[in-house]
Amino acid sequence: MTSNWQHLVQYYETDAAGIVHHSNYVRWFEEARTWLMSDLGYDYAQMEADGVVVPVLAIDANFKRMTKFGEKVNIAAHVSQFNGVTMTLTYEITDTETDKVKAFGTSRHAFLSKDTYRPISLRRQLPAVYDLFKTNYEANLSEDTDTTNHRKRQATDAYDFTTASTLTLQRKVQLYETDQMAIVHHSNFFRMFEEARTELMAQIDFSEKQQLEMGLLAPMTQAVADYKTMMRFGESIKISAKVGKVEGNQIIIAYQIIDVETGDLRSVGHTKMQVIALNGDRTFQLTDALPDLYARLVALTEN
Repeated sequence: MTSNWQHLVQYYETDAAGIVHHSNYVRWFEEARTWLMSDLGYDYAQMEADGVVVPVLAIDANFKRMTKFGEKVNIAAHVSQFNGVTMTLTYEITDTETDKVKAFGTSRHAFLSKDTYRPISLRRQLPAVYDLFKTNYEANLSEDTDTTNHRKRQATDAYDFTTASTLTLQRKVQLYETDQMAIVHHSNFFRMFEEARTELMAQIDFSEKQQLEMGLLAPMTQAVADYKTMMRFGESIKISAKVGKVEGNQIIIAYQIIDVETGDLRSVGHTKMQVIALNGDRTFQLTDALPDLYARLVALTEN
């Protein structure tokens, strides 16, 4: 069974480029996930009443087409991996008018005790709930699409953040970044990544403003985050970003977030941007159009 949730794109979900900010797709995943839980007959309120929480361990979002204010999208969600201790949900976002895919992705979760935050087994603790998730998982085993296979991706923690080319910011976690579990909501990690990426791009004279002045746009094609330990209000963190890889007109930026006091790794991730020409030139390549910039980006991957 696939659950479907429809969403009308709001103005506040768009950014200065006039398109939906990539972190909001992750929030749409959550809308669909909440609806799926209700469809299964086991919503979040009941889950927490039973002493269970299901935090996000990892997000992998892939963006195929831009989404704009006023459009209506359908977010389909189903359980694509489940063993009673962890599960993965798969999502596909499509335009309700054209049926074209806007984005797809996955979220990985663990079932934890609300009191101890230690893993639990649904099969032993809540067998009826276990059967609900298992049934949804088994109903979708035959699906064979990009949305179920796209987690075959580049490792997020394979980068060296001690090099001179790494940009690092330090700040405190804000209250508005946390959720009802009193931890930073997973979508906000992507916004933290963006803070460091913005500074990094400005340092190499390729900020968002400079991109637009050049007649370019660099929309996200992928955003990935793996969450290592929970992050709470008031903690001091370091957010690091570095150019991980450059291929043609694609730029991969890698990130890590570390707790300043303990040195604990909070999250790692990466985003992939595709630089395109605003005039619609489909042959645009950084190597030909901006060879100096391309050379600087490549050099940063080597330092």
